[in-house]
Amino acid sequence: TRVNENGLIEEVASNVPRLDYSDGGCPSLLLEPTATNLITYSEDFNNVSWIKSNSSVVSGFTSPSGDVSAFKLVENSTTSSHYTEVSGVTVLSGVGIERSIFVKPNGRNWVKIYNTLVGDRVNFNISTGEVGTVEGTPNSYGIEAYADGWYRIYSNVTSINTSEVFRIEIASSDNVTNYLGDGTSGIYIYGAQLEENSYATSYIPTLTGTTQTRVADTASGSGNST
Repeated sequence: TRVNENGLIEEVASNVPRLDYSDGGCPSLLLEPTATNLITYSEDFNNVSWIKSNSSVVSGFTSPSGDVSAFKLVENSTTSSHYTEVSGVTVLSGVGIERSIFVKPNGRNWVKIYNTLVGDRVNFNISTGEVGTVEGTPNSYGIEAYADGWYRIYSNVTSINTSEVFRIEIASSDNVTNYLGDGTSGIYIYGAQLEENSYATSYIPTLTGTTQTRVADTASGSGNST
């Protein structure tokens, strides 16, 4: 995928240059290494692989790609943590694992990426685009603005075994885990990605229940430094 001139994420065919407009008016040629999205249902949060705890999902909302493939993650009305997660993702041990997802506020402005295996949590304010409390020792983390109020949040942690969990947790404020939900508030979510990498590469959709790999980009006849 790339970000097009309208600020929307779109897929590009093989052997077509990815002119990316992430930085504004002048595009850059997007050249990236091989990467695989290990989340097998990156957009279908209603799939059984996404476990919901004290929450539910509703489909049919406008996504960063401009279609209606985004979901709303809604908290229930209990005092608890409210999240969705996918577990048992097979990875290599001892490598950097990058988790990323597109999010947008819908009654709640705080969300956290939570690595349940090592206890790392990174809180994000998805109304202001700021990073909140960071717990544990993630290798890196950040938040990037996209069109129509969307943000992509990401966090990197070194794997400690061969199975990973990716949890997206709603919060009522910074670093809050358990709170009384109102049954209607939550966040919009789209495009979950977990990759064995040191940073978040461009979004790789997985729509058929299998992992998807983007092979490394190469540029031929592209001139020299001069």
